[in-house]
Amino acid sequence: MNFSNTLRRLLQDRNWRQADLCRITGIQTSLISDYLRGKKSPTIGNAILIADALNVSLDELVGKEESAHEKDEIFREICAAAAELSDDGRRLLLDIARTMTAYLH
Repeated sequence: MNFSNTLRRLLQDRNWRQADLCRITGIQTSLISDYLRGKKSPTIGNAILIADALNVSLDELVGKEESAHEKDEIFREICAAAAELSDDGRRLLLDIARTMTAYLH
């Protein structure tokens, strides 16, 4: 996901308008508008202001890290899939998850 799409989604998730972000960050309306349309990318200083205002990491803001919303959705999908498994299937899924966690850390 690119910066403009990520920024648009983050604003939507919070029910914020562009004006809210401008007021909180002090960034000009025209500049935020350019970010949202993908016409410009923010300076590192403005990106930090935006990330702080939205309470997200810079990685999340630029689309390099999954958002909490995306993580929650993945978790819900895993739970829904697990609910349809037998007890043995859920145990196997848990064993796989534990093995993956040990392997990835």
